[in-house]
Amino acid sequence: MSDVSSGSTEVRKTGTPSFLALAMSPGGRRCPRSARSARRRIRQARASGTPLPEGAAATADGAPTTDPAEAVMPLPLGGAKGSGMSLAFELITSVLVGAPIFSAFHSGDPQGRNHRQNALIVAIDPAAFGDPDAFVASVDTTLDTLKRLPPAAAADGVHYPGERSAATAAVRAGSAIAVAPKVWQQLTAAAEAGITVPGVL
Repeated sequence: MSDVSSGSTEVRKTGTPSFLALAMSPGGRRCPRSARSARRRIRQARASGTPLPEGAAATADGAPTTDPAEAVMPLPLGGAKGSGMSLAFELITSVLVGAPIFSAFHSGDPQGRNHRQNALIVAIDPAAFGDPDAFVASVDTTLDTLKRLPPAAAADGVHYPGERSAATAAVRAGSAIAVAPKVWQQLTAAAEAGITVPGVL
């Protein structure tokens, strides 16, 4: 992953995508959080030709931009605090496991820019803190409380992480997936090798 540190124009190469999943009632809701969504937003905007929101991305020299064609890295959410959280994740998921990416990438050694992969998985058993069933019920109550908060004027409701993507996945599983015209052109061009292109609904 790449981003820009607060106060810097240098692209920071880090290994900090994060994901959080919580136990909930069977067949209930998911509550994930993924840092990769920022880079996906840039790719989707580039494919559809739509501008990015203010403060979402930066150019190669670290300047903020809304042009997806010029965007090469996401900006950290939350400004300086978001940049600090990204650094904290880098220290935990990269330095702690003995595979520092950030310092190696910026060391001046060409080998430091070779692609590498690392990961840190932390599993917490709710039973170590109390009744697991009570924890699951409390998670559901917390999300129910969140959903009952008054939405902003232009919002279609209050959503927790993963709710809208799960709803979209359910709709697409029963119908079809919307594909941007530019992406469809790329797919059909790649299929000229003899692959049958599916019909458009």
